[in-house]
Amino acid sequence: QYEVLSQILGIAIINQSVQSALRERVKELSCLYNIAQLSHQHNNSISDTLQKIVELIPAAWQYPEITRGRISLENKIYATPGFSEKNPKQTAKIIINNQTRGMVEVAYDETKPEMFEGPFLEEERNLIDMITKQIALIIERIEAEKNRLELQEQLRHADRLATIGQLAAGVAHELNEPLGNILGFA
Repeated sequence: QYEVLSQILGIAIINQSVQSALRERVKELSCLYNIAQLSHQHNNSISDTLQKIVELIPAAWQYPEITRGRISLENKIYATPGFSEKNPKQTAKIIINNQTRGMVEVAYDETKPEMFEGPFLEEERNLIDMITKQIALIIERIEAEKNRLELQEQLRHADRLATIGQLAAGVAHELNEPLGNILGFA
């Protein structure tokens, strides 16, 4: 009877461990899903998007109540309240077109037990890496859209200049025709 109870208790502990791990993965997937949703909102600026992303970060980590996030991108910083340089943190670089343009940092307010990478889980390393890749893709898309609009405007301007050139050539031809006849008679 003792062995049966021991086995049942062991199964229950394993079950709790599996459920805890699944809850962590759900939090991580929810974070990535919400970032993907933000990336499809084309009316947001880069600043708005990054601030919303940094606010999503704490809920995805193992200890959300003491987790703080910060995103730095080209001398601009987006952070959750209370982010501190002194606390244990996990970092990942934002790389766009093979250039490091910023960083995502996640820190805990308190000391926690050592895990895979300091107090952070292995899955949290994968998550922060995925977040930086998503941010890079979002920035690339926003910058590509901005460049497309600038090129369209340049094309419109060049088209207007070409139209004006054709108009000027037509006016010059219309003026040269009678002036040529007048010079001929003169």
